[in-house]
Formats: sequence, C-alpha cells, structure tokens
Amino acid sequence: MLAAGLGAALSAGLIAQPAHAAGAPAQGSYRLNFTSIYTGQSVTVTQTSLTDNEDDRLLSKIVSWGDGTTSYLSANELTAGHNYPSAGAYQVSVALNDLDGDTVGTFAGASKVTVAKVTGTYKLSTRSTWSGPSGTLPVSVSLAGVPAGATKVRIGWDDGKYSVVARGTKSVSHRFAYSGTHRVTAELFNSAGYSSPLALGTVNVKLDYTNPTVKVTNPAKANRVASWKTIRGTAADKGAGAYRVAIVVGQVRGTTQYYFNGKKWVKGSVNKSKLLYATVKAGKWSVKIATPKKGYLIIGYAAVDKVGNASYGKSKQVKLTR
Repeated sequence: MLAAGLGAALSAGLIAQPAHAAGAPAQGSYRLNFTSIYTGQSVTVTQTSLTDNEDDRLLSKIVSWGDGTTSYLSANELTAGHNYPSAGAYQVSVALNDLDGDTVGTFAGASKVTVAKVTGTYKLSTRSTWSGPSGTLPVSVSLAGVPAGATKVRIGWDDGKYSVVARGTKSVSHRFAYSGTHRVTAELFNSAGYSSPLALGTVNVKLDYTNPTVKVTNPAKANRVASWKTIRGTAADKGAGAYRVAIVVGQVRGTTQYYFNGKKWVKGSVNKSKLLYATVKAGKWSVKIATPKKGYLIIGYAAVDKVGNASYGKSKQVKLTR
C-alpha cells in the first residue's frame, strides 16, 4: 500500500525538484582601444570586468558596432574586433544575454568611434613614363596636408613595391618594376595601423627600345677653323627622349695625327682622343673644344636616350682651309 501510494504521488508530479531562485543578471564593463581612427582601420572592444555571474547563467554577449553590424561572443570570450570602411561616428554597445535578465554593458571611457576620411594632397609628377634597357624613368608623388593624426604615409605603386615615409616628407620617388598601367595609392599609418587606400591615379609605363638619332650641324663657314671652336648638333628620340651625346675629335694635319685630350691638341693617334659629353636640351647639344688648325677635322659621335637606348656611332670629316 505504501509503495503504491508513493509511486502514484511521483507520477502526479507532487514530488519535484525545487525551482532555481532568480539571481541578479550579469553586469559587464568594456573598453575600446581606439575611439578615433581612419577608414579601413579597426577597433577592439575588451571586457574589463564581469560581475554577478557566479551562477554561470550568462549565455552570450552581442557587440553592436553602430554601423548595422554585430559580433556575437560566448560568455567566456573577452574581445571582439571590427573594421570600419566608411567615415562617420558610430555608437558601440554590448548587450548581455543572461537567464536572470538581459543587461547593457558599461564603458570605461568613450563608447563612440569617430572614423575620418583619408585626407591630404598627393600629386603624381606624371601619368605616363618610359621603360627601357637601363630601367624605368622615375615617377614621384608630392605630399602636403597630411593630417596630424598620421605618423607615416605608405605609397603603393601597384608593382609589388611600397614607399613608407614620415608624415613631413614632401616627395617620394619610384622606378616601376615593369611596364603597364599602375594604380598608385596612399595610406595613412598610426598606432591603429594602416588606413584604407586613397586612389591617387594611374601611371602608364610604356616600353621604349627605339634608338635615338643624332646629327652634327655644319656652321655657316664650315671651312674655317674658328667656326669649330664649338661643335653643335641635334638629337631626337621617339620615346623617352634623347639624353646626351658622346663626342671624340681628332685632326690630321698633312700626314700627322692629333688628338684632343679635353684641354688641348696633342700630337698622336686620333684614337687617343678623350670622350666628351654634351647634354641634350630641347633637341640640341653643343661642346667646346680648343680651336683646331688647318687640315682635316674628324668628329665621332653617338647619342643615348633617357632609358639606355644608344644610336650607332657615326663620324664626320671636315676640311679646314682658313
């Protein structure tokens, strides 16, 4: 009888475990590592304390980043990170989901993140350059108005290379590794890392393997020795542009050879003549020599362009009679 009555009581649910008494919901405190950043940078929210969770009834935490996105944390996770791609002011909050009741976390310090645009004035020196046997002509970026919140600027050249310079740098130069169109960017750097890239424009690197052309110009009175104290000529190039001309000069007076050593005429083989250089400016060049004597003036010359293409060597012979 007693056993049967006890079984009936159990079946009816008259004997049950006592209900858990509701306690105070968990309270959390949080901190942001950065509250002022640039677009493309990230912030981290860290839990600094958690109270009233001795009963382990905290289920999860939800971080709202203020831009419509959230991060879910388990009860034991302490940090969450977020990247802000757009400028603006974003209110961050943490909601605690507890069986004893939901609460909102407090922040030790500011809970709003201000995201600024990447600013500054950056100008490319050119939008087109040349590459040839000796490499690529340099392209530079001038920098001004870099914001005080940045300590460095990183220029991306879109050829696998970067230039990282201090905030106060006025200009940075680069030689592209290969031809093609390159998209140049600037990123700001500070303790929060690198910002999103700011597009500065494109640079088209063109190939140049065309040799320049060079000529010696005859003076008005080409047979007079005084007319050749300065040798003049022209140089042209279809690509990067003519850079400089190399010249050697010699003389044959009767049967005797003379060479020019850079300062004066010396008796000896014309093959000993010193190599002289003239920079091409606006398609023209010139070089001064000591006044020759009567006889034959022999001029050897060749040109090179700005990316290392060289013309074939030529020579000119002039008879001087006066």
